[in-house]
Amino acid sequence: MQLSGYDHSPGRHCGSVSLRNLSEFYGWGFDEPTCFGLASGLGFTFFELSMDPHRAFFGRPFTLERAFMQRLGVDYTEREGEKWETAWSAVQSHLEAGRPVLLFLDIYDLDYFGTDTHFAPHAVLAVGYDDTHVLLSDSEFPTLQSLPLASLRSAWRCDPVVPMSNRYLVVTDADPVDFDFENAVREATHWTACSMIDPERRSNELGRGRHGLPAIRALAAELPTWLSLPDPSWTTRFAYQNVERRGTGGGAFRGLQRDFFERVDHPFGSDVTERMAAIADDWTEVGTILKEASEADDDGLRDGLEEAATELETIADREKALYETIRSME
Repeated sequence: MQLSGYDHSPGRHCGSVSLRNLSEFYGWGFDEPTCFGLASGLGFTFFELSMDPHRAFFGRPFTLERAFMQRLGVDYTEREGEKWETAWSAVQSHLEAGRPVLLFLDIYDLDYFGTDTHFAPHAVLAVGYDDTHVLLSDSEFPTLQSLPLASLRSAWRCDPVVPMSNRYLVVTDADPVDFDFENAVREATHWTACSMIDPERRSNELGRGRHGLPAIRALAAELPTWLSLPDPSWTTRFAYQNVERRGTGGGAFRGLQRDFFERVDHPFGSDVTERMAAIADDWTEVGTILKEASEADDDGLRDGLEEAATELETIADREKALYETIRSME
């Protein structure tokens, strides 16, 4: 079976694209940057890995998709840790009831990706199934993707990067409750600023690693030490990818936040929009430095890591000043 009325469209980031496609399906009417902004999607998490590339960071919080549902005021169900049979049976039931289901997967086991790198969580929407395959709406591809259930079972449980066990989220009542768009824009943006300055505000949802502005500064402080890691060139290349590729929307997700500010009539003023745009460009420049360093000899790698560290300290200062401006406008 395949859901009737679901239109797949690719985009820039797996989570916000999935939310945008749900918005189209349920008639909420939000584009991708607006979904991202309403979800307080901007963040920062830096953490160690037990295997190559040994270090990773995300420019968004782990709970973006859940936060969007809560901001919108729709009823949803989120589960993790159930046995495969239980979780898959629930997904089938939701699909039969006409509901797309958000699945959080490791791309390593997605056959159609063809990658030997673990990367999770990657958010996709299940929109159909048969006895042997699940039909997925994946932001990275222009058409729906068919995945064998055996591969789904492997991708749905992940130990590398961010450990997960059969996590899914599904909207059970798509009618927003007491939703006011202008107020939601203000609250979501204010929450982003406050949680970046004081990430402990999100203490019940942070997960592993260091978070917010302290995490950016921790990354900057550690970058020059990456030369001692087993494969510093690959670690540095992966860092570049976490700035500019791997579904970030450009500039470590700051590009999506910039576009959100440009699309909505927010109350924080054009100066905030312009400063966010400049910060996104600064992150893109850091990505370029990391990319070039990853391709250089040992001296070039060392110099590039030191240069990127210096730039990140400056970015952290600029982000802090911007978030303090937003926080002061409550």
